Amino acid sequence: MPSIQPQKPLLSTIITLILLGCFAFIDPGPHGFLQSFFFDNPVEASATKWGIIAVVGVIWLLVQVFMEAPPESSRLSVALSGSILWLGLILFFHFADPAFGGTVAFFALVGGLALVVIWTRYLADEF
Repeated sequence: MPSIQPQKPLLSTIITLILLGCFAFIDPGPHGFLQSFFFDNPVEASATKWGIIAVVGVIWLLVQVFMEAPPESSRLSVALSGSILWLGLILFFHFADPAFGGTVAFFALVGGLALVVIWTRYLADEF
């Protein structure tokens, strides 16, 4: 198996953790940091939160596309990022929500199955 350069998976993991932190810990609500200190209305606070999430997502995408690394490093970085985001969904999403809880739970199960397939493909002896 060729050598894996740890720069791309490590940078991808750090950016994914920042993205997960933006989703989980930036609160645009009335008692949240954005609305309390920067904006008067919830629309501007929510737009700022989603703008930050979009910027971090674009940075992650640029790292995946333009950072030179062997194919094994690229697969590992995508598998790590997907695993972190899936675990964040499982830990932080409120599945008891009657509007979206069942739908998100179904797609979380399908996403878990996709992660198993990705890790199996990555860890297989032959590609």
